[in-house]
Amino acid sequence: MRAETHRLLKRLNEEAFNRLTHYRYNRSESLHPRYRSGSVAALTWLCDLSGYYLERETKLRDELIRQIDRQMAWVAYLDPGPYRQGIEDAVEEIRRQLEL
Repeated sequence: MRAETHRLLKRLNEEAFNRLTHYRYNRSESLHPRYRSGSVAALTWLCDLSGYYLERETKLRDELIRQIDRQMAWVAYLDPGPYRQGIEDAVEEIRRQLEL
């Protein structure tokens, strides 16, 4: 997932949670009870949905790292030389980007 998508999901999750807290616990506003209930239901759903995709993104990153590690185990069987070094350098650069 692109970094901007991650930021968008995180911001959506935080905003939905803040508004959910407001509607759930602020009884001083003169809101219709059904309006409040509908807002709480929608915001709870948005919090859950954005949280799900944030967690899924983390799991995808972890799975990608495991897959890279498995492939690198096979690279260890190659003869040392420029070809193997090129693979190792390219994969190491990708791993550094994944850790950000």
